[in-house]
Formats: sequence, C-alpha cells, structure tokens
Amino acid sequence: MHSLARLFAISLLLLPAQVLAQDGPRLTFGGDQFTAGQSAQVDAAVARDVFAAGYDVAVRAPVSGDAHLAGFNVSQTADVAGDLYAAGFSVSLTSKVGGDVTAMGNTVSLTSPQSVGGNLRVAGQTVNISSRIDGAALISAQTATLGAAVRGDLSFIGENLAFGPGARVDGKVTIRAPRPVEVPASVAAADRVTYEQLVTPDYASEAGKTAEHAVRSIWPAVWGIGLWWLMLFMLGVLAITLLPRLTQSVQSAGATHPFRRIAAGLVAFAAVIGLVPVLVLTLFGIFLVPFALVFVVLACALAHLTGTYLVGVRVTRALISVDSNLRRVGVLAGSIVVMGLLGMIPVVGWLLTLVLLCLGFGAMAAITTSRLGAPDRPAIAAVAQTPEAI
Repeated sequence: MHSLARLFAISLLLLPAQVLAQDGPRLTFGGDQFTAGQSAQVDAAVARDVFAAGYDVAVRAPVSGDAHLAGFNVSQTADVAGDLYAAGFSVSLTSKVGGDVTAMGNTVSLTSPQSVGGNLRVAGQTVNISSRIDGAALISAQTATLGAAVRGDLSFIGENLAFGPGARVDGKVTIRAPRPVEVPASVAAADRVTYEQLVTPDYASEAGKTAEHAVRSIWPAVWGIGLWWLMLFMLGVLAITLLPRLTQSVQSAGATHPFRRIAAGLVAFAAVIGLVPVLVLTLFGIFLVPFALVFVVLACALAHLTGTYLVGVRVTRALISVDSNLRRVGVLAGSIVVMGLLGMIPVVGWLLTLVLLCLGFGAMAAITTSRLGAPDRPAIAAVAQTPEAI
C-alpha cells in the first residue's frame, strides 16, 4: 500500500504535463522511466521501475521492476517482473506480472494466459479475473467473475460473484455480500467457505446523523466568531468614546490617499510580521519572541478593526453624515458584521481581509510617523537650507 500511495503522488506530479504534449514526455533517471501526457506509452524496455500517467496509459515493453500506472484507459500488454499498481476508469492487464497486482477502476480485467506471481488486490464496479493467482486474492466489486485458480485464500466483498469453468480456490473462501453466493464444490469444499451478510445501511438516517453532527460542530465556530466580533466592537467603542481625537485622526488619515495608505500598510504589516524572525536571528531576542507574538496579534487585531471602521465610515458618509458618537458606534457595529461575513467568502474573503489589514496599518503608520517626526521637522528644515544641503 505504500507503493500505491507513491503511485498517486507521482501521478499528481506528472498529470499537468498532459497539457504540454499529445505524446507523453519521457524522463529516464537511475534506470526508472517517467512518462506522462495525453498518450503515455512505454514502448522500450525499462531497466527498473516505470511511472506513467495520462489519458491513455499503455505498457508495451518489458519492465524489469515495478509498474505504477494511472490514467483513464490503462493497459498492460508486456511482462512486468515486479509489482503492478494501476488506477483508471478502464484497467486491462493481459500479460505476466511477477509480483503483486493492485488495481482499481470502473472496469478491471485480468486476462493474462500467464499467472500472477503474488497476491491480487482489486476494486471496481465490474471485475473479471481469468488469470491464475499464485497468491491470495482480495476482490471488492459490485459484480465479479472468477475464471481461474487461486492458490491462496479468496476474500470477496460486494454484491454478485460468479465462477467460470476454470475457477478453483485452494485456500479459504470468505464472502461478504447482501445475499448468499453459491460456491460450487469444484471451486472450494463447503467447509472452507464462510459467508457473512452485508447489511445495506439506511442512507436517509445516516445522512440525518451526518447533518446533525455537522450542525453541532458548527456552533463552536459560530460562538468563536461572535466573541471575536464582540471583542472588536468593545475595543472600537472604547476608542470612539475615550479617544475622540485619535479616532478623528484615524478617520482623516484613512480618508486621504487611501491607496497610498494601503501600500504603506503593506510595508508596515510586513515589518510587524518580520519582527519575530528578526528576534530569533539575534539569539538573545529569542526570549522576547512570546511578547513579540502577542504584539503581532494585537497589532493585527487593531489594524483590522481600523480598516473595517474606515471602510464603513467611507461608505456610510456617502449616504448620511457621521457626526456623532452614536452614529460612529452604529457604523462600527455594522461594519464588523458585514466585513466579517464577506471575509468568509472563499478566495475573495482573505483578499478583502488583507486589504482591510493594510488599510488599517497604513492609517496607524501615518499617524505614528507624523507624531514621531513632528519634533524633528524644524531641524530637518534648517539642515535643508544650508549651502551644503543645497
């Protein structure tokens, strides 16, 4: 099963190459061959393993190692010395496999005149097995037909199982199906056959239970979001009522050059986030990392609150005037809820949140720099008037 997982990992890496060429590009490295494309075919002998993915995947030359195949139509007409792993809509295996066979698809057929050297593990809608299996066979299918000998045990999970003239199981037979399946004595003796009934689940009740569980699992998230909005609202109310001059300064900074504020806020946001790795690099600052993380969280919360409030005020002023604290608080509450709901939209939501963060950081940075730089402005102006500066 480890190799099966490796099959899908390789398939995901190779599948994008389909759009590049109709004939699959090939890469040979360390004796392994990698190929992918609309038509991924193995036409030359492979010294070790082969990895192929595409729409039509075919192994037409001998493979000395394992074969990992994934596509819509998968076929194997040449010998594979090692294990074979195949996944597709239609999987057809018509040649020898020296090791195990693991296959899945809508239709899976194993019709090689030569035997499978190891175990068989197959899953599909319709499965047809007419090749001898030297190991054990595990079959999961709605309808399966066994027409060859299985030297080991046979385990079937599905609805319908039929046996051909050449079917024989030397080991134990375990059948899990909704209805009993008749196993001829020529296939296996009755004392080696075990039947377990599969009970069809009540899908309606199961769906109801799933929906109930999903709703219950949503409530903690709803409460968490509500508490977060309430915390932002309380912080905003405190700022509006206790710091009116600061609130007015924030509104003025956000109202002028908003795009410039967003650009500056992006730099400020990056600087705040970059504070943590900078402290780590200084070694001694590692002890301050927890405090820096708290600062980052608080700064981001305040910036998000500021950006949300600024957008809300700008939109509301286009309709009515916002000239009292009561109206400012109302705008704050509505902005938090509306922007919070918009932020939940996939893809668009996080972009909107990023813009609000940058706008808030930009407004806060503008106010901070203007206040910190005010005492230095006369000195800077005097230096600028000197002949050397000129």
